Amino acid sequence: MKLVIKTLVFLSLLQASYLAACTESTIPKTVVQAQIDAYNAHDVDLFVSCFSEDVEVIQLDGSRPTIKGRKKLKMEYSFLKRKPKEFKVEVISTSVVGPVVVLHERLHGRANGQPPLDLLAAYEVRKGKITKLWFPPIY
Repeated sequence: MKLVIKTLVFLSLLQASYLAACTESTIPKTVVQAQIDAYNAHDVDLFVSCFSEDVEVIQLDGSRPTIKGRKKLKMEYSFLKRKPKEFKVEVISTSVVGPVVVLHERLHGRANGQPPLDLLAAYEVRKGKITKLWFPPIY
């Protein structure tokens, strides 16, 4: 019983630390890492809390419509709840210039045993929230 209580306390503190990073930090790299952590935890509410109300997620190759607004973002990323724990993003490298954080990411746990997928993501952070997210084309 004590182990269960300690585990629950630990998990709530862990979640609180992610949430604090999304709601209290104005450091772009910290905010972006917090949303990666929430993504990898498959916690859609926490993930979305890292973004501004008027966020835009843009596929630069035009392969998908732009996601506009936190409500739409939550709908689009609700798939995370159904993914196995192996589905996650590994950050390979990070570059920060002012409010922009560019990550080389590697997506693991893809369907049907597909190999990991490398991609770039550029995040603009203002006042502690991600306001824009761009995904360059993948070839």
